[in-house]
Amino acid sequence: MASISFKNQPTQVLHTYQVWRIGSNVNDKTLDLCLSDKSLDKYHASLTRSEKGLFLVNESRNGSVAVNGAKVGGPVLITYRDAINGIVKIRFGHIEGYLRVSGSITG
Repeated sequence: MASISFKNQPTQVLHTYQVWRIGSNVNDKTLDLCLSDKSLDKYHASLTRSEKGLFLVNESRNGSVAVNGAKVGGPVLITYRDAINGIVKIRFGHIEGYLRVSGSITG
């Protein structure tokens, strides 16, 4: 199982092969998660759950994406091995969120 949560936002369950588009453009109806912050690009990142784990891609030219405090650029695979007590810290710009993952993420 995998889910994503941000402060003042409801927790969202991530389903297999579902792509989450994350950004700050409130007028873009293709975004699955819109976070109002100037540190985010209009289309900042994408997150996809696959059979092997979660793929996180920084789609931003200037913005930052971090996993457990380490900045990432290209696609990164996140599995339950990256979790500390079932949680992976993620950050888009200045917005911090949490991925809750379990060993069953790959099944």
